Amino acid sequence: MKLTKWAIIGTGYIANEFAKGLQIVKDAVLRAVVSRTVVSGKKFAEKYGCTNVYTDLQQMLDAEPVDVVYLAIPNSVHYSYIMTILEAGIPLLSEKPMVDNQAQLKQVLAKAKEKDLFLMEGMWTRCFPAVMQARRWIEEGRIGRPLTVRAAFDIKPEVEDWQPWKAGVQYAAGALRDVGIYSLAMAYMVFPEGPEKVYSNMKFNGEVDESFQMLLTYPEGRSALLSGAFNQISTPDTEIVGEKGRIIIGPEFWHPTTATLILNTGKKEEIQENYLSTGFQYEIQAVQDCLKDGSKECPYFTWKESEDIGELIELTRRKWGITYGSDQ
Repeated sequence: MKLTKWAIIGTGYIANEFAKGLQIVKDAVLRAVVSRTVVSGKKFAEKYGCTNVYTDLQQMLDAEPVDVVYLAIPNSVHYSYIMTILEAGIPLLSEKPMVDNQAQLKQVLAKAKEKDLFLMEGMWTRCFPAVMQARRWIEEGRIGRPLTVRAAFDIKPEVEDWQPWKAGVQYAAGALRDVGIYSLAMAYMVFPEGPEKVYSNMKFNGEVDESFQMLLTYPEGRSALLSGAFNQISTPDTEIVGEKGRIIIGPEFWHPTTATLILNTGKKEEIQENYLSTGFQYEIQAVQDCLKDGSKECPYFTWKESEDIGELIELTRRKWGITYGSDQ
């Protein structure tokens, strides 16, 4: 069995969650770790059975025969790392949001095309069995024509669990880009054509949006009601309502175990998969499947979706008057 050799850039919370998922994918192996410090890099690598630790990205790329890189560092430094990795000819999975703005996104997509490489923005939610099943139900017409999507990624972390880089303008942060992108991805899964109109408001923390609410409208009265927040907690299910029934994805839609189909007749179907580890294994397997069959983008979350959602986010935050130092 040929192993897929991964490098992980970063050693924080998300990198740890990803590495846990990597451990239960049978043909995946952690080949190298890149960290800001040798101490944190060695601690992380030893925890997940790896011996190759670097503090310099280019040195790792030159020395290690990796098949794919996973990028799990703060948003504001994604762009330069992505361009370096792609220039080296290595496929890449980047945590979302992949880059700061549309200008950068065009450049990384152009580089991936130039180098003929796989590239994916890490929308892991799309790879969970519950979401895959919900998508099949929609495509099969089980709920009829979709009419409404409701998705809220509203959280209120404890002070000791807070990651300051999520809410500072210097880190290209904010609720819309960090958690709201998941809510938007649910809307685009159901309504891939994108909205006709966008209405929104937000709570400003002095630098970026601490919370937001958004209404996307589509022809013939269809809509998506979305939110994301760091200062409040709401119902974490996604509900997709159609002419013949509805689908509920949860209990936390961004990493769900359950999809429930409820027809207007009262008939109900449910699938449940209580996964091992963190759930990142589904995204890891999806990436490896793409690498094996030569796909350059993941069918579960395409480059076009990254472009469309990124454009909506950028236009919205510009309306709010929020821009970043990297914006051009």
